[in-house]
Amino acid sequence: MGLRGVWSVLSASAALAGCATLAEGGGGDQDLPNASAGPFRKITAAELGNLRSAPNALDSDETFPRDAAVLDADGDPATLPCFAYVAATLVPEGQKASSAAPPNAIVRYGALDARSFDRAPVTVLEPARSWEKGTVGAPSVLRVGAEVLLYYAAGGGIGLARSPEGETFTAEPEPVLAPVAGGWEAGVAPASPGVVRLADGSFRMFYEAGAAIGEAASSDGVAWTRIGTAPALAPSAPGAADAYDDAAVGSPFPLLAASEEGRPILRLYYGARNRDGQGVIALAAHFGTDGPFVRAVSPVFGTTDTLGAREPWVTVHDGFTLLFATQRAGRSEAQDHPAIAAGVAPAQLTLPPPDPR
Repeated sequence: MGLRGVWSVLSASAALAGCATLAEGGGGDQDLPNASAGPFRKITAAELGNLRSAPNALDSDETFPRDAAVLDADGDPATLPCFAYVAATLVPEGQKASSAAPPNAIVRYGALDARSFDRAPVTVLEPARSWEKGTVGAPSVLRVGAEVLLYYAAGGGIGLARSPEGETFTAEPEPVLAPVAGGWEAGVAPASPGVVRLADGSFRMFYEAGAAIGEAASSDGVAWTRIGTAPALAPSAPGAADAYDDAAVGSPFPLLAASEEGRPILRLYYGARNRDGQGVIALAAHFGTDGPFVRAVSPVFGTTDTLGAREPWVTVHDGFTLLFATQRAGRSEAQDHPAIAAGVAPAQLTLPPPDPR
């Protein structure tokens, strides 16, 4: 049985999201419940604390935080405190950073309510290895046993750093996924890793290469083997009037879910761009952990503006789901730099008061 029923429901939901209504999922596996999957509405000022300006959960015209990877602070999904690992551009005091420069650090913020991040970032990783070529960014973070694993993009591929507590990291000396000559990747350095641990304890990585998304597998999270000879997800065929990803797909974020009947689902959120240059967050999925992805009919975030949403990260909580995406901070000239916006699903839900307000 395919996922077309899922996406017909998601499409109806997207059309109704503007009036804060979501379609209900049916029973069984035909129309899977989708309220936790999206679409996402922008977070409001009343839902965001720590003097942050909604919908931007992180915004600075000095360090340009972008590409959030969010980790539950204590490993308990019932609690809200979390850490956000984000790419940033750091320069010596007295110098001015450029938003066009590649990020040169990964920093960590904390939040008590899963969304209102503090203003005391801690630098956890900077480029110190020649293969990184002076840049680190696009982190993907997960807790495995007593370790925190931090995958990241650099100039020469995808790296891995480890930490016992999530602050002091030790990086592997070489990339864990390096460029390969030939094939569909054509020597392009893989970037924007999204890593998930499967039920059997193995790991699956999705990554951006050019305008498409690749897939790799690992038994230990260190040694990776590419899957297949073609992208896991490529741009859709051009020509459709409503195509939202016919120019490029990238910045993947995988998330494991399950149907009402317990069938595993792998959701893949990703940054999509159409031939008009509009960037949105889109969603594809398949049952199980292998097989071709089926796209949602409509994007799940970023359709109401032209801010170029990309680099999604989704966190599922009790009763609501948060989406973090990198996009232009706003429409004004002064906001022409990256920021991290937040969205929430279900759209009709009002989040509890932020902590701190």
